[in-house]
Amino acid sequence: MRIVAKRHAKPDPVFWMRLRSNLPHDQHVARVAREMDARMRGELPPQWEPAFDIIMPLKPTVRAVGGDWLSWNLARVDAMRAFEHEHKDILHWAVGDSEVCARARRCARALDDMLNGHPLPMSLQDKLDTVLDYCERLGVDKPNSKTPEGLIARAITEQWWRRALRRKVARTVEHAAIKLAVVHHRNGGYASDEACRRRVDQHKRNADLLARVKMRNEAGQVYSLAELAALSPSNRDIRRGELMTRIRGCEEFADANGHHGLFLTLTCPSRFHAVLSGGKSRWAKPTRNNKYEGATPRDAQQWLCSMWAKARAKMGRKGIAGYGFRVAEPHHDGCPHWHALLWFDTPEQAQQAQDIISGYWLSDAGDEPGAVRNRCKFIAMERGGAAGYVAKYVAKNIGAEDGGDAGVGQHTDTMDGFEHVMDTREFKGWQRVDAWASTWGIRQFQPLGQPPVSVWREMRRVTKDQIDHAQMRLDLGDAAAVKAWWACHKQGAIQASWEGYVRAQGGMCRKRREWMLRSAVRVTKDTTNSYGETIDRKTVVGVETRVGHWLVSRRQAWRSCASEAAQDKAEREALGRPWTRFNNCTVRLNEEPQRLLMRGDLPWPKAHDTLEIEPPAPRKATPPAPIEQVNHIAGERTTFRMPECVRIAPATPVKAPPANDLDALLARMKAFAPVMRELAAAGR
Repeated sequence: MRIVAKRHAKPDPVFWMRLRSNLPHDQHVARVAREMDARMRGELPPQWEPAFDIIMPLKPTVRAVGGDWLSWNLARVDAMRAFEHEHKDILHWAVGDSEVCARARRCARALDDMLNGHPLPMSLQDKLDTVLDYCERLGVDKPNSKTPEGLIARAITEQWWRRALRRKVARTVEHAAIKLAVVHHRNGGYASDEACRRRVDQHKRNADLLARVKMRNEAGQVYSLAELAALSPSNRDIRRGELMTRIRGCEEFADANGHHGLFLTLTCPSRFHAVLSGGKSRWAKPTRNNKYEGATPRDAQQWLCSMWAKARAKMGRKGIAGYGFRVAEPHHDGCPHWHALLWFDTPEQAQQAQDIISGYWLSDAGDEPGAVRNRCKFIAMERGGAAGYVAKYVAKNIGAEDGGDAGVGQHTDTMDGFEHVMDTREFKGWQRVDAWASTWGIRQFQPLGQPPVSVWREMRRVTKDQIDHAQMRLDLGDAAAVKAWWACHKQGAIQASWEGYVRAQGGMCRKRREWMLRSAVRVTKDTTNSYGETIDRKTVVGVETRVGHWLVSRRQAWRSCASEAAQDKAEREALGRPWTRFNNCTVRLNEEPQRLLMRGDLPWPKAHDTLEIEPPAPRKATPPAPIEQVNHIAGERTTFRMPECVRIAPATPVKAPPANDLDALLARMKAFAPVMRELAAAGR
């Protein structure tokens, strides 16, 4: 028999004074309880209803008297009020995107009125204090700006408020779901259904926008932004392929140099976990964690980053350098954990790194049950096959562009020795992981100790004619550029090699200023952004070598053309290949014209198809510049050219000096004979 455990205490007079009614007290309380219950169940996500029923008091039996029903209704009202207070006014923030946009518009206008509608002019400091106070009262992060004027300009812009309120709504609602124990492997792990639905709606809005916007390049070809985005790393298939190439290249570099691999699994203390798995059984029911202190997954990620920063600094002081990849992945309750694959020069360095990392990870609550066994796990990697550990997490957490599983099958997660399928209801496992990372702003994949991938991407846009020209400057610092270009491009059956690119950059674990290549950045001084700030606009235009040579990447000038119709492939090909905006004035020379211009009759070197740089061919000695002819006219030294009839031809240079004076006289007479004949013919 269900009964009320205890009667309700004295009701709050302030709350009930606001809800006066002519009904009797018990009927008035019952109506308020029904209205609050209906409002909360209508506004909260449907996935929350089981957790919401748990916090409500038990309903009295049919034999209960009037006092029992009054106490039950009062207890319901108190429970719902406590729920709203605990979850930061969850009903106010559990809204859709249309309401978020409307609130962003109201916030921007209200703040603009407070700053610019004041009868007396406000100082800059007063405006700044007003903006900061307004953001603090709403619970949103202040605008990120280097100047006070830029901060104020952002705060009165609707677009900035949209981003801020969307982030606020997503994190507030998801944090409440985690604290209610809604997120676990039996109810859709990693992220709640509401977070996944919000992420899917965001992708749909972005796809519709990209499909509507049309862009035209220099050749007149028209593309939609959706077509252009499909050719960039924002495409899941391209991003997954690039990550796989980089992982394979790291393993090839490690195997070639005899480095030792170490696979790590790093987790957070128990206070960051909201839900326990329930026990070592496939059908175990998840339970709340009594040690949970209300932290968000973002707080847990910051704890992991802080521990890693301390461990990395200590390894740097001891001269231990490692390279590899780090993958951030959620537990079934949304708490993040890390998987990392690192390579070190020697087994001794790998062991020292293991001791340093475990020491820092156990320095915080290291004496709690299971900390030594579960907080840090290390697996020594043998030669070959180590990249498969990280590749598994990359494949199952990125998904495919067409919405599939990228060929990995069902998304499973191992807990207490049992595999649980995370593809629940209408959302796949990788969609839940994507919603989790987007909601909390967590970077999933991070390379460690490797050269920048931006140079790799820019080098793939560099044309071959620039590499042909750089082939002649191998002794001037362009050898790394030539070697990197051939490593970044597929040549027949030879795939692009991240390992070759790393060697061209000088190896792993180097400082930023020590890389052989870096991005070439064009700086436009004193430009004004949309918020009225004067900034230096920086644009990546190619690759820069150590000696300052630039290799310009293929880039086109685009303009919006919303009124033009879309073009098919045949129409685009008929328009021809567009120029880039960096060579509109001069044509790049390649192959035979460049050979004739730059090298004369010397043979042109063969295409570079090895990892070693061929030495340049010897060049011919440059002949000296001809000496300007100087004449003497009327005793004056001049370069005036005399008429043909009176010009005295210079003497033909003699290869060998004359043996005596007679030979010298005969030579002069022989050289002067043509001039005498010309004078005789002229009648002089």
